[in-house]
Amino acid sequence: MAAVIEPGTPVAREEVSPAEAGPKARPAGKGKVLRYTADRRPVTITLVKLSLHFVAFFFAPTWLAIVLVVPFSIASFFIAPLNHHHQHFNTFHAAWLNRLYEVALSLQTGLSPYGWVLHHNLGHHRNYLNQHPSEAPVDESRWTRRDGSTMNRVEYTIKLVATHQIDIYKVGRKHPKQWRNYLLMKIPVWSILGVLLWINPVNAVLVFMLPAFVALVHTSWATYEHHAGYHATDHYDASVNRTSRTYNYLTCNLGYHTAHHKRPGLHWSLLEKLHEEIEDEIPDDMIIPTFFGR
Repeated sequence: MAAVIEPGTPVAREEVSPAEAGPKARPAGKGKVLRYTADRRPVTITLVKLSLHFVAFFFAPTWLAIVLVVPFSIASFFIAPLNHHHQHFNTFHAAWLNRLYEVALSLQTGLSPYGWVLHHNLGHHRNYLNQHPSEAPVDESRWTRRDGSTMNRVEYTIKLVATHQIDIYKVGRKHPKQWRNYLLMKIPVWSILGVLLWINPVNAVLVFMLPAFVALVHTSWATYEHHAGYHATDHYDASVNRTSRTYNYLTCNLGYHTAHHKRPGLHWSLLEKLHEEIEDEIPDDMIIPTFFGR
């Protein structure tokens, strides 16, 4: 069973002797506030984009808010992978900073904090090799119909968007601590949205709620290609990988999907190296070198 890293879970630190490192030295790539300094870029992107949402909310006339729905939605497509990575490996050392960051991510991606943990970490990652409905427990992101046939991409997307909250609840019943955290973290997210709706309901919908929903739909659409059609028996032949440099720069290495499923608790900045180590074990047709298509 694949290991799962949940928000707030500590990870072992690298051993560095005081004689070698000095009293204030940290392992390469590790930060004082951020657990990995590589997260400076995704954190900056997330906060700058959220700031733009607030600027548009307070100052954009309705016509401009309508125009901004498209660019805000497309930009949120690339915030969603950052949310995914954070839920596997929390970005900050301090728990309170992680919770604040999750609110910022949630407002842009349409999924409340701990939603990824329940549906994805504790659901999909544990069960993604089980695709047929008769195989319990079945993958929460399954791409098979009741008869075991493969859904098309539109059908899969509609099903995932429509049922993900139900699956979060089902997984949450087995993990009450995470379910409680999921419910508690809805309070700040819904409170912010409630205040925005009270101040300016039209801009709240156009600037925040609609782009976030579009991003959620796109996330469901994008995940179809990761596993659909592959009745796998192990990690190596279960996931499609994209090795495009541009794709992995924009998604922080989401393309190295086999490596991610093999070690889901590994920080995203280390996935490329792991992919290189296991690449010979992955079927050639499951490695796509391009940004789009096959």
